[in-house]
Amino acid sequence: MNNFNPIGKVINGFDNATSFHEIKSKPSVIEIYDEYAGGLFKIEHCGYLDIVFYFHKSEGYSFQGPTHSGEVRGVFASRSPHRPNGIGVTTVKLLERKANTLIVEGLDALNETPVLDIKCTDTSLFAMESETSAVHTAMLLSVPRIDIRNNIVAGNTKALMIKAGQLHGHFCPGLAMGVMAATYAMQEMKTDSDGMEDLLAITETNNCFSDGVQFVTGCSFGNNALIFKDLGKTAFTLTRRDGKGIRICSRHESQEALRKAFPDFYTLYRQVVDEKNHDPELMIAYKKASLERAFGTLSIPFNELFAVSEVNVTIPAYAPVHESVICAGCGESVMQSRTVFIQNQYYCYSCKNITTGTLTGQGIHT
Repeated sequence: MNNFNPIGKVINGFDNATSFHEIKSKPSVIEIYDEYAGGLFKIEHCGYLDIVFYFHKSEGYSFQGPTHSGEVRGVFASRSPHRPNGIGVTTVKLLERKANTLIVEGLDALNETPVLDIKCTDTSLFAMESETSAVHTAMLLSVPRIDIRNNIVAGNTKALMIKAGQLHGHFCPGLAMGVMAATYAMQEMKTDSDGMEDLLAITETNNCFSDGVQFVTGCSFGNNALIFKDLGKTAFTLTRRDGKGIRICSRHESQEALRKAFPDFYTLYRQVVDEKNHDPELMIAYKKASLERAFGTLSIPFNELFAVSEVNVTIPAYAPVHESVICAGCGESVMQSRTVFIQNQYYCYSCKNITTGTLTGQGIHT
């Protein structure tokens, strides 16, 4: 068996055994040795870490012994520091990285403890068990948006933002503003979407903001409850079938409010994005500031970012159910409404080179 080579050490004010609760309550520093520093690349993406270390002051062990509560357990059923191989594992919260040092919370290791390894915490088992709970699954089968609805009622925009990020792919102020605007509208109208076009969202932009709107309101292109107006404004309207609704639009002062709230981000943005300085440490700082800015947006007072007005809008008819036909050219199934009929046969627009509108990042164009 290979010998272990420590990759670093723990630095804190606890030189002797004491209550592990007291040790865990104080931040500890983990100093990583220079030759292993390359392994810290992108560690900031891990909010929680598993620290593997060696109980360097522990001597001997027994197969059974009392725990802190007095209960007798086997060594493998406890967290006793007296173990056959003297190896400890603790999950910690990463507070900050400074070059080769990590500042963590929740570590129960003594000062000068050799650190053997660090891993990003794997929570997939807990997530899977939560998502496969029989009781909760039964509820979701009946009310698919129950979790989203509860978070809307509670005003828990952080939880909504995290879930919206799974749709959007990253976190940014645009997504946060979409989540904030949609949560406010849903609370004001005391409504929810069942995907049947009785609640409609009309968005005036196709950027990050709209993904926050889609996720929170449940109005999407797929259920025909999302209407897109190519106006280029960070705004959306939430309305019922009677056309009465509320429109929420970002104030022109909102960008300045964001700049004042996160001055460090804009300095880093100028260096990394505008000046193309991709120094690794600078990139790490930029990404951290970006995440803080995204979630920090949620804490900015709503009225500093948005203006709200009551509106009456013209609502389109329910989306028709289109019959599908087979294109005589390519043999693919296509909506009849998107075909041309020539000599008793249907042809799709692609086969007849008919130009249609296309939605891209530049808007709708042909």
